[in-house]
Amino acid sequence: MNNIVSDNERFNLEFTDEELDKFKPIEDVMPQNLLNALLTHQADMENQGLMPRKLTRGKQKYPTKQLVTIRLSADVVEKFRAGGKGWQTRINEVLRQYVARLK
Repeated sequence: MNNIVSDNERFNLEFTDEELDKFKPIEDVMPQNLLNALLTHQADMENQGLMPRKLTRGKQKYPTKQLVTIRLSADVVEKFRAGGKGWQTRINEVLRQYVARLK
């Protein structure tokens, strides 16, 4: 059996949700001086056009949602975030159900 792993397989891994949940913010695992050097280098590369700037989502094909800013109680946000990925969608669903009851 061939146990040789290509670079493509080694560097293009897909992580499970459980693995992603174990990830920590870079600020928690990298010394501040090294993080500063990394971010400075990244900004230099972006400014020189050698690296794409941070990607942002494009416009929705069919604008069904509206971007808003609201203030929520910390305990409410904590509970929804504890549910993992999709927590904002779950808040939206709770609000939809509430609005449906008002009709």
